[in-house]
Amino acid sequence: MTRLPLFAMWRHRLPAGLVIATTAIIIAWPAIPLGGLDNWALVYANTPYLLVLYPLVALLSGIVLGLFAYQKWLAPSCAAGNGAKLGVSGSVVGVFLGACPACIPTIAVLLPLGVNVFLSRVAPFFSGLAVAMLLFAIFRMSGFRRVPEART
Repeated sequence: MTRLPLFAMWRHRLPAGLVIATTAIIIAWPAIPLGGLDNWALVYANTPYLLVLYPLVALLSGIVLGLFAYQKWLAPSCAAGNGAKLGVSGSVVGVFLGACPACIPTIAVLLPLGVNVFLSRVAPFFSGLAVAMLLFAIFRMSGFRRVPEART
């Protein structure tokens, strides 16, 4: 039986757990540097693009990681490495440069103030770029192609 790996990975605990854990960690991580969930919710409520793009980047990052684990350990006939580097790059671009409101202070230590102001202005562009990179990584990892189902 052939299935899309994007859907077949949910039948196994390891990739499904990785998707859920990665998504939860990426979404909740900014609450730590922002000083709590109340500040986290306030930042998200006042930044409209974060309500859509940041959870989307987090979910797609989790899917790339879960798809990699599925193709590496459960369906070894699939080529897991095709989009893995692109997926990691998309996650880093999306989380650190695009959507994470708590990452601006982290980046501020490394870059001058003018660069930080510019990055905060174009953050939605980086978030959109990250979504495109992550979707292309899923495509490269055969997430949208029918392949033989993994052995259980």
